[in-house]
Amino acid sequence: MSELPDGLVSYNRPVRCVHWSNTKEKQNSVTVECEDGERIVADHVIVTVPLGYLKRHHSSLFQPPLPLHKLHSIQRLGFGTNNKIYVEFDAPWWDADCDVIQLVWEDEDALMDQVPDVQRSWIKKLFGFTVVQPTERYGHLVCGWIAGHESEHMETLSEQEVMHAVTQLIRRFTGNPSITPRRILRSQWFHDPWTNGSYSHLATGCSEQDLKNMMEPLPLNESKARPLQVLFAGEATHLCYFSTVHGALLTGWREADRLISHYSSSNPSARPTSKL
Repeated sequence: MSELPDGLVSYNRPVRCVHWSNTKEKQNSVTVECEDGERIVADHVIVTVPLGYLKRHHSSLFQPPLPLHKLHSIQRLGFGTNNKIYVEFDAPWWDADCDVIQLVWEDEDALMDQVPDVQRSWIKKLFGFTVVQPTERYGHLVCGWIAGHESEHMETLSEQEVMHAVTQLIRRFTGNPSITPRRILRSQWFHDPWTNGSYSHLATGCSEQDLKNMMEPLPLNESKARPLQVLFAGEATHLCYFSTVHGALLTGWREADRLISHYSSSNPSARPTSKL
């Protein structure tokens, strides 16, 4: 960020719609319409919103609408919720060489065949903790992991309710009724309006072609309109590293290089040097 000119990055500017063209009549390739009514004309737009946001807002976010094959891929790809619950203690109740604490229920096999009562049994989906290291920096801290519908339900509870459930869980597994957390801190990715979940996964019925469709720029190659108006990046557009931060980073570099290659091929004498 320090290498960019001042005023180049705008915050708190939600986008209402990205207007692009799939015909050759219009000269302005793409216009970004903000919620406050401002319209920004650009040569290219790189869309990096999470797949969960695309699933919920694709119909209003693009004009004209997305091509059907890209829309179907957005619908087929999975996008779930995986939350973290950090729990801090005055003293550790785990061994000094412990890195991971996994929880196993005696009746787990029976539960798999039943439809769980999420409100009553959501805490059983918290499958374990990782010990946050080093202690000298973070104190006595563990990170709990919870996913699925139970994770979404957890987000609706108060912090006190979550702390009580986590406390009872730890006391039950350790047999120590005196263990009491100092405080907790949790993520709430599903109810975050800008994410609507955490990250993508390959759901049943989707394929590598769906990931290829996700990364495909608009307009399509066969169109006679100005190329590379809308480009797509983000973890859900990487063929191998979907669901990861490094996958998201690599796709940003990929789309930057796509534009560099575009201008290099159209004007070889002015070939820019990529730092990516």
